[in-house]
Amino acid sequence: MTTTSIPPVRASAAPPSMRAALAPVLADAVAADPGLIALGADGRALFTQVLERDPHRYVDTGIAEANLVGVAAGLARGGLRPVAAAMAPFLVRRAYEQIRLDVCVPGLPVLLLGVGGGLGYGPLGPTHHATDDITLMSAMPGMRVYCPADPADAVSVVRMLLADASGPAYVRLSARPDPVLPAAASEGDPRAPRLLRDGDDVLLVATGRCVSEALDAAEALEADGVTAAVASVTTLHPFPTEEIRELACGRPLVVTAAESLAPGGLGPSTAQALGRGPAVITLHTDHRYPPVAAHQDLLRFYGVDGHSIRSAVLSHRNRNTRET
Repeated sequence: MTTTSIPPVRASAAPPSMRAALAPVLADAVAADPGLIALGADGRALFTQVLERDPHRYVDTGIAEANLVGVAAGLARGGLRPVAAAMAPFLVRRAYEQIRLDVCVPGLPVLLLGVGGGLGYGPLGPTHHATDDITLMSAMPGMRVYCPADPADAVSVVRMLLADASGPAYVRLSARPDPVLPAAASEGDPRAPRLLRDGDDVLLVATGRCVSEALDAAEALEADGVTAAVASVTTLHPFPTEEIRELACGRPLVVTAAESLAPGGLGPSTAQALGRGPAVITLHTDHRYPPVAAHQDLLRFYGVDGHSIRSAVLSHRNRNTRET
């Protein structure tokens, strides 16, 4: 068995946040395209540079996410390309009806950026957690859903979507700085999975923050005599079914890890794509009330961190060994 290891890059300086990485990208895009307009709901971090260059290209609706989406839909109907951002838990839940009826049903080209999806707001608790955003947005008609793995991946996705006015899209952004990943995590087409590490025994498929956890798990599994491949999936809807089948081919086990609820998410989509192929273990969050804890501790609580991924692989291997 062979493995090609591409370990995570450990930067000495603090890693950038997705918001910091995207701010100049959005400002450049708005400056280059007179049809683009930025909107926020009392949160300007993504659009600080837009405001510095031309404050007339930014609309602040205040803490009123339903109005934010309604205004964005109206601007889109008027021929503009809105990019609307707000905290994910409030954008998704408070404006769900407006997203569906005002944006998705008519198929308007509105780009929605949800900041702090998943458990990124950590100790702020369940009011600020949004592990349901992928499930809810994947249920929307015509909505494309993306969950970048790090700031460079977020830039890759948003640049692609800024050039594509074919319909609505939702991008989950992290709230805090992320671990820096190998360059392969943001290279190529973000609609296809990226193989970050090769290995024969198991394929670890992860999305968003869990990609770093999967890489840590694969590194730890080496000491257990298990060679693990790691694939990063940024596009969750429409799901890259054929590419996942190709990656899983020849490997006896696939383990998925996602900082989101199961329905409409990475795990069930992967299991459906593989059908009666390899064994599939899905790790995801659930509806248990969380402790007051940091982001990393919450990943451990819900069983989607590197330790939990490694344990799932070893438990499956030990069970198979006993049965044979």
